Amino acid sequence: MYTIDTSTILHFIQTLWALVTGAMKLDPAAFEAIQAPGTDLLTVTVLFLAGISEELGQSVVLLANRVKPGRFVMSLLLNGLIFILGVFIVGGTTWITAKVLFHSQVPFFGVLRAVGLSYAPLLFSFLVLLPYMGTFINRTLSVWSILALLVALIATMHLVLWQALVCALMGWLLVQLLKYTLGWPVVALERWLRRTTAGVSLTVGPQDLMETITENIIDNAKGGK
Repeated sequence: MYTIDTSTILHFIQTLWALVTGAMKLDPAAFEAIQAPGTDLLTVTVLFLAGISEELGQSVVLLANRVKPGRFVMSLLLNGLIFILGVFIVGGTTWITAKVLFHSQVPFFGVLRAVGLSYAPLLFSFLVLLPYMGTFINRTLSVWSILALLVALIATMHLVLWQALVCALMGWLLVQLLKYTLGWPVVALERWLRRTTAGVSLTVGPQDLMETITENIIDNAKGGK
């Protein structure tokens, strides 16, 4: 049972933590509880912090590009906002899919709250910085979040598993379609905002860093022989 109490900062944090842990336990009651009035800020907070955590996990890229401390903080905050916008789009496409294919009557914001809470595992995305375990942690958190999304859709939209899978898959496909067609100006704007906020051209990407690290590991291994 989850009690929604946001009357004070302490109660807000306690409620937020209870919902986050419930979502990570894949508890359907947590996704039902987020439907209560006054939970919008809770959902937005989860997404904003998840976006910041995700950017922290990629912070080595910013540091490799010699981003200044102030710009670094701005990049974290920007990613939090972009993350929220991205989940709004995912929630919207998922809601449309459920409404068209399965005649769901759940309001848009009801679906959005549940979808938003399903990203709770990504609050720990910063852990991908851990040496040797980053890739494993990243994949684990991604799968965890997908499972939470399925539970969220089943709990709030009263779907069966295969219907939830269809909604999640079709929602993702619609996002990809929009991204590479009508949404290309938005993608270009996002990239411009990231470059402008960072204050430098992000010439070093995650793949470049991975290749460099791999080469160094191989060279060190050869040198130790």
